[in-house]
Amino acid sequence: MLLVVQQVYNNNSALVKFDDGKEAIVHGKGIGFGKRRGDKLNSHHVSQILYLGDAQLKNQVLNLLQDVPMDIVITVFKAIDCVKSDYQLGLLNYVYITLSDHIFQMAKKLAAGTYRASVAPDIRQQYPQVYAAANAALKLINQQSQLQLPETEVKNIALHFINAQGSEKTPAPAAELGSQVNAIVAHVFKQYGIQRNVTNHNYFDRLMIHLQYLVERVQHHQWDRQKINPQIERDLRHAYPQSFIIADQIAKTLEKELQIKLNENERLYFMIHIQRLI
Repeated sequence: MLLVVQQVYNNNSALVKFDDGKEAIVHGKGIGFGKRRGDKLNSHHVSQILYLGDAQLKNQVLNLLQDVPMDIVITVFKAIDCVKSDYQLGLLNYVYITLSDHIFQMAKKLAAGTYRASVAPDIRQQYPQVYAAANAALKLINQQSQLQLPETEVKNIALHFINAQGSEKTPAPAAELGSQVNAIVAHVFKQYGIQRNVTNHNYFDRLMIHLQYLVERVQHHQWDRQKINPQIERDLRHAYPQSFIIADQIAKTLEKELQIKLNENERLYFMIHIQRLI
């Protein structure tokens, strides 16, 4: 099968189009060397393929690849696909983007010696299937890459899966909704002197993506109904009082401005995201 090059990223990866019009990012030793848009690639030289199912995912992946190495993206995508199938997880596509970015950021911290254990709570009793899937994903990522992420990352991966639970039948957030959510959060953050910068932009963007999809799901009555142990919430509120105050204010403002109702779980997730951010 011949593939038509749409864009070359480096000597080993490119965006291609298939005969049926579908697009994918392909990876293989030397496949991009000397290639230009419109050139043909032989599929026999391709070792890995990332299919881009929709325009939104395609744009997000292309933006992701500006910062995150291709091998990490491919490894994380494959791990997510495996656990979605093996553990029957319904996950929204944005988890591919947020988890790839997270894994890359953690890898950089490990390399720099600045890695610290997650602030996320251990909620495996409430989400045993998700935790099992996160544990399997971490093992796959470590096995298929040069990374050696610690077991403490299972909690973070589980939180990504919990945040992204849903079905792609639910529409992606509209541009107008995204603007509303961003404006509300930016207004609250401004009161506490928090702004997006080169140090926190990954966590900042990840929070915004989570909030936009959350609001979309709540509007379609698809929010998380799983109850989290109240003691976990009390412990986190005591440990991170400022993050709790900010998270609570964001939740109340979103509820008022967008006419929605958020549960206590979502305030807990906000608190964790914001604690990472600040």
